[in-house]
Amino acid sequence: MGDSPHDIAIKLVSEIQERSFNEADTRHKIIDRILHEVLCWPKILTLHESFIDPGYADYRLKKKNDEDLIFLEAKKEGVYFSLPNNFNKDLCSKLVSVKTLLTDPNIKSAIEQVRSYCIEEGCEYAGITNGHEWIFFKTFQKGKNWRNLKALAIYNIKFFSEHFTDATNVLGFQSVKDGSLKVFLGAVTRIDREIFYPKEKIVAYNHEVTSNNYVRELRPLANKYFGTIEVSDPEFMDSCYVNQREYEQATRNFQNIIKDSLTPYLEEYGIQDLEDNEKGGRFGNRIAKNVRDVKTGEVIILFGGKGTGKSTFLKKLLFHNPPHYLAKYSRVAITDLLKTPEDEKSIHEKIWNQIVEQLDVESILHRDRDELLELFSDRFAIAKKQTLFGIDESSDSYNVMLNNLIKDWLADKKYVAQRLVEYWRRLHKGCIVVVDNTDQFSHDLQNFCFSTAQEVSDILDCLVIISMREERFHSSKIHGTLDAYQNSGFHISAPVTQAVFKARIKYVLSILKDENKSTELYGVGYSIKKIEGCVKLIRIFKNEFFKIENSPLNEFLTACAHGNIRMALELFRGFLISGYTNVDEMISISGIWIMRIHQVLKPVMIPDRFFYNEVNSSIPNLFQIRSKSNGSHFTGLRILKKLSDGINLDNPFYLTISSLKDYFSESFNMVEDFEENINQFLKMNLVEANNRIDIYCEEVDSIKITTYGLYIYHVLSHYFTYIELVSSDNGFFDERIANEMVELSNEDYRFFMQRKRLERVKTRLKKAKTFIEYLISEEESEKEFFGISPDEMFSYKILEHFESEKEIVIKSATRRSNR
Repeated sequence: MGDSPHDIAIKLVSEIQERSFNEADTRHKIIDRILHEVLCWPKILTLHESFIDPGYADYRLKKKNDEDLIFLEAKKEGVYFSLPNNFNKDLCSKLVSVKTLLTDPNIKSAIEQVRSYCIEEGCEYAGITNGHEWIFFKTFQKGKNWRNLKALAIYNIKFFSEHFTDATNVLGFQSVKDGSLKVFLGAVTRIDREIFYPKEKIVAYNHEVTSNNYVRELRPLANKYFGTIEVSDPEFMDSCYVNQREYEQATRNFQNIIKDSLTPYLEEYGIQDLEDNEKGGRFGNRIAKNVRDVKTGEVIILFGGKGTGKSTFLKKLLFHNPPHYLAKYSRVAITDLLKTPEDEKSIHEKIWNQIVEQLDVESILHRDRDELLELFSDRFAIAKKQTLFGIDESSDSYNVMLNNLIKDWLADKKYVAQRLVEYWRRLHKGCIVVVDNTDQFSHDLQNFCFSTAQEVSDILDCLVIISMREERFHSSKIHGTLDAYQNSGFHISAPVTQAVFKARIKYVLSILKDENKSTELYGVGYSIKKIEGCVKLIRIFKNEFFKIENSPLNEFLTACAHGNIRMALELFRGFLISGYTNVDEMISISGIWIMRIHQVLKPVMIPDRFFYNEVNSSIPNLFQIRSKSNGSHFTGLRILKKLSDGINLDNPFYLTISSLKDYFSESFNMVEDFEENINQFLKMNLVEANNRIDIYCEEVDSIKITTYGLYIYHVLSHYFTYIELVSSDNGFFDERIANEMVELSNEDYRFFMQRKRLERVKTRLKKAKTFIEYLISEEESEKEFFGISPDEMFSYKILEHFESEKEIVIKSATRRSNR
């Protein structure tokens, strides 16, 4: 009985001691024996020196039906193939991207030669070998760049003896004939890696952090003065409304900001970008023209991003402090749908009820019957000819019937609104109806709101203004309707966050310094000492927001908002009352308190929780693995890098989703991970779609990076505090590291409960360092696997920043522990 293929492989390896064969000897003494005696390729199905213009293929391995399976290029033994050395030497083989292998000149020459034969003959698989090193790869795949496909690199001929089963299962004749290479080779991927989540084992993961000692005094300030400006508070409106002039001034003072501006999508529809001045800019001029020319029956749309202040702008322009022409010649009804149930009947009733209520400013509907009959004179005239005809006007029957008629007329809100519009028209006042806060509804209800606005305009023959977010417009069915009007859309940009906070903080200080206003806010008997502490704290914030640059609080909130002032105010409210905002320490300093980035990050990222959880935070976890089947810690960073490289802040470019998707498909085969990251980034405002849609879907055509995305990418992603906070929220491909993160997190919590600040800071530093070292190992692995160049890597830069920041953190913790 002869030797088995495995025995032959063992003997062959032991016989080959030195590399000294020429090409022919290599083929005869090594390659032929591996192919025929170890991998069991039939000699009858192996062709040598097949002519394929312009050369000869060394080996052509075929099926019985004459179909080509593999073309193999043989080089003499002295030709070295320099393979990536970052691999497990015991395995003798590794999956490597073709792109990485092509960086070696000998490999590149051999691969391109054999691939040309394959392309000419339509063969899908190829290999090259010098007898010792072997490489097998796929020559083409539909929709993929062949350089980004993976190759099997065999580093040592011992692979065929020490890993005989693997060798035959992948490269044996029967295996290849049955399709083993179709499964084994293809787009570069690392699927089915188990992910371990530390947060599932951290005991106090959902532990809540109590508010700071000044929460009783700060909460009323936060809720009233760092939220929506109510039209019922004219002093607040006059003091804190930020117009375009302040926007422009703040923009000059605050560099590195991408302006919230009109998108190309809306520009194509002829939407105009208005300038917000005291008279409402172009938008105000349009309304003035409408009122002056008595041009009725029109719908105008005011576009703006999420939280840009559309409602506040409309209330100020039309209600609180209208320009002279509007105050004298118009009557405004603002219908606010913010708290309206999400169904068509409720929306329809709310709009018409509020129109009637707000047009009836003189309480005509609550006056005597005679005055109501004057308002309803048209229907009353008809009733006297029909329903009431022949009935004695002094009789009870007449009065009962007339009262019932009036009751029915009052219940008909559309009719009542018509009569009120006519009433004001006789007084030379044109009516303007505003349908506000529609952007909370679904796409279908958004369509219904617009059709109702048209209905109002048609029935009342008046001007109707509806506010709308751009993404809702794109997803609605009103494009054709908008096309029917000329210049019917206006876009309002959000003010710069710094200008908003400067105005609000200045106003809050005036409230706290006024005894009467403080009493009105807190009631009699409030703590003067606590209010004095609040004044000192707000002055610290004033110092931050009035700086031209180098304010972590201002920069962070400005970046996070990117036009969403509502979000910036919400984050600041959480910051004010968070247990991580150490008010006692801040106000105890005799000199000027200089805020550091970590004093901003924790209160904003986790205002009321000990551990960060992306689900409960307004700040994303940039390192999260979003596709469990095939994801990376670096997909988010790679997206932001693509969008930020070479950016012009005055005119940031849009990249098409298709080009980005192609890159992540060809380079990493991580389409799902890319799409999940884009979805998260759109929702959290790191990127912006050309049509402002805030979820990932087919309608998202192209995207650009926002100020927030730039800030996260260039600044936040490198900071120790951010790294440490998100680390316990991440999934890990390494169970040992995941368990270490659990232990460090639990230790951090124990030191927190024991009030051991210095020990806790050291634990958090160790936790961050562990996470960064894990990221380095992952990125090094991806470097070899995907062929990533050094300038495309992130983790070493993060480590460098961490090392420079670590000493500062330790010094700060030591100094405060000694107080």
